[in-house]
Order: sequence, then C-alpha cells, then structure tokens
Amino acid sequence: MAERIAIIGCGAAGATAALQARKFDRKVEISIFNEEPYSQYSRCGLPYTISGEVETLDDLILTPPENWASLKIQAHLGTRVTRIDHSSRMLEFEGSDGGGEYQYDALIFATGARNADPPIKGLDKGRVYGLRTIEDARALAVEAERAERIVIIGGGLIGMEAAEAFHKRDLDVTVVEFLPHILLAMVDPDLAALVEEQCQREGVRLFTNTAAQEVLGDATPTAVLVRNRETGEVDEIPADAVIVATGVRPVTGLAESIGVEIGSTRGIRVDDRMQTNLEGVYACGDCAEHVEFVTRRPMLGGLGTVAVRQGRVAGINAAGGDVRFPGIVGAKVTRLFGLEIASTGLTDELARRFEVPVVKGSVRGLTRPPYYRGGKEIKVKTYYDKANGRLVGGQIVGPEDAAMRINVVTLGIQTGVDAAAFFDFENCYAPAVCDTWDPLVTSADAARRRLKR
Repeated sequence: MAERIAIIGCGAAGATAALQARKFDRKVEISIFNEEPYSQYSRCGLPYTISGEVETLDDLILTPPENWASLKIQAHLGTRVTRIDHSSRMLEFEGSDGGGEYQYDALIFATGARNADPPIKGLDKGRVYGLRTIEDARALAVEAERAERIVIIGGGLIGMEAAEAFHKRDLDVTVVEFLPHILLAMVDPDLAALVEEQCQREGVRLFTNTAAQEVLGDATPTAVLVRNRETGEVDEIPADAVIVATGVRPVTGLAESIGVEIGSTRGIRVDDRMQTNLEGVYACGDCAEHVEFVTRRPMLGGLGTVAVRQGRVAGINAAGGDVRFPGIVGAKVTRLFGLEIASTGLTDELARRFEVPVVKGSVRGLTRPPYYRGGKEIKVKTYYDKANGRLVGGQIVGPEDAAMRINVVTLGIQTGVDAAAFFDFENCYAPAVCDTWDPLVTSADAARRRLKR
C-alpha cells in the first residue's frame, strides 16, 4: 500500500489521478509537480477565449490552486522535476519557491505532450505561435486585436477551431493542410469535403494537399511560402501572424531516464492498470500509449475524455486499488461554422492501418421528420467489421444533434453490438425532436444488407 504518491503533471490526467487517489484513500500523502504555473485548466477551451465565447482565461481553470490544500494535496505549481532516482524512489525538483526532494512509493507520469513542429524554415520568428497553453492563448488574443491576416499551418481539430475563432474576430484566415483534406484524423474524405465547403462559404481559404515550406519576413512574418504537393505550384500567402497546429508529441524524457518502456507510438507503454513496466510507476493522458479498443493495437489517446478516464485508473491503482482501463475508442466532436462534426472508433484510414476489412452503412437523414419544419440534413456513416458484423466506428456531420448520436455509436462499439442488433435499436420518437427511424438505424440497415446478416 502506497503511503506517498508523486504525480508529475497537473493537466486533465494528473489532476484526475490526484483527486481519484484522494477519494480512494483519505490518508495517503499526494504531491503534484507541474511545470506550468497554473492549476488544471481546459486546453480544449483555449480557442474559445480568442473568439470571446469563453470570457476570460481564468474561466478555464477547473481546479483553483487553493482547492488542493483543502483536499490535503500538495500542489507544486511552476515547478520542474529535474531528476528521478527510482532505485531509492526519490525525485528532485526546482521552482519559483525553491527546490527540494520528495520520497515516493508510487509515481504517476502525467507529463502530457508538446507541439511537434514540422521542418519549416522561419518558425523561430516572432508572431509565430502554437495553441496549447494559456500563454499561447493570451498572446493570440492580442493578435486578434492587432493582426489582419492569420495563416494556420495544420487543418486538424486545433487548427480548424483556431480558424473559426479568428474568423469570428473578422480576420482574414487561411489554413494550409499537408494532407488532401482537413480533419482526416477524424473523418473520411467525403465528410471532410462537406466541412471544407462550409468553411469556404464562410470565407476561410483552404490550401489542402499543400506543404508550408517557409515563414517569410525578417523578425516577424510577412507571408508563408507554400507548395502544392500535386501540381508543384508555389504561392506566397500574406500573413501578419502564423499559428502552427501540426500535432503533438508525448513528453517522455523523465520516464525514459528511469527505464520506463516507450511504445511504437512514442508514448509511455502501459497495461490496463495504467502501470508501466516498472512496479509502482504509472502513466496516463497524452504521454501514455495504450491500445485501440477494437483491434488492441497501440494507440495514443490525445483527448481530454481519455485523459480523465486514464487518470482515474492510474490514481486509484497508485493508491492501492485495482481498476482497469478498457482501451481507447476515440470518440470526438467539434462544431465549426455551424456544423457539428463527430466521429468514434475506426475511420477508413484507421481500418486500413489496422488491417480490419469493414462494411459501411452511409445515409443522408433528417434530424426531424420531413413533415416537421426545421429539421436539418445530416450525413451518417457507421462501420462494421466484415468478419463478424460488429460495430467498429461511426461518423456524423450536420448542423445539429451529432454529439449524442455519436455517443450511442461509442456505446455500441464498447458493448459489441453488430449491424443486425443496431438495426433493432429502438430509438425514441417525437416530431419536434427526431423521426421514427433514426438515421443511425437506417445506416445500420444499409450495412446489414451488405453483410447479409
């Protein structure tokens, strides 16, 4: 039984681990060490502080610093762990309040991830930013006041949410995406194309299948030099400021220094108890590699929902419990330019990568019966393993009601529902809310016919 738990990191995973360890054991000593000077805050909310939909950055702080003391958890904010001697279970730290040593019985790495900048010239100029921390968002809020033209390199979730935020502030926004479509880590090309059309209708310029090669200018940007990967055509996109949103990489240096194994995804390899190869050492959140739920293949989480669930498991087990994390389904949703985009489980690309033959049920449906005014068209795709007919993924794009539907798909994946059973799903019905045959059900029917089950 651990008497002293050290947690490195106070993001969603680390803070949850601390809170759950405290709930499990009211007496265990818990200390958190966090490099940022802030307590737990919502990284996912950062773009909305730029658009003004979140009023202040302080509103994103989920656990005020003073709350830790009331929980008898010692939070060392603005503090860096400099060295760990796991043979003696001692770590050394330094920070604004000085340094010291801490003896632990159990250790949890919740070190998160950092921006993975691509090999583009000129990223060291002023007014070139990431969007991962409060300080990033603070600087970008200033840019929203003084800049006229923003170029965003990367058309994933963060890049596109930043694009919408600056568009709402009436800036000229251009997104440069290396892949043939935006959001391909989330949806298939046909659904990505629907989102692209909406973005362009709103006035956001998209350069897809395009490589950013250099940020031009002297001390600060004047333009971004790009090259189309198919045609070779070169353009200069005028820019007052640049945001780089090309993904993140797990922070694993401290863990590696004590012999923790790193997996094929570059994350810290853990088992279902979120324990590493070292007894009493755990990892959770963006720094940890677990497995994809369906295939059990190595996968990074990269989602707040995954981080808190892994943090719960790590915290309870570090305090002496025995709970398990089931694997990463990867349910995600966003809202961009009036469209909800939601996905879960396998996409076409993931199915190919993990070598899972799939059958798809793809339909266009309405959020309400056709006779009821105000219903919106949505595109629904559900995916089934060709070998056994089980539900393995889903995607939805439409103006409303995507999030709750994708949650139903996620539950179906986790419980092993097949196409026939999903077709038998009895959805609720009221004309003002939804139809008698929900588009999820009709998508299952389309796939069931192809599966002949």
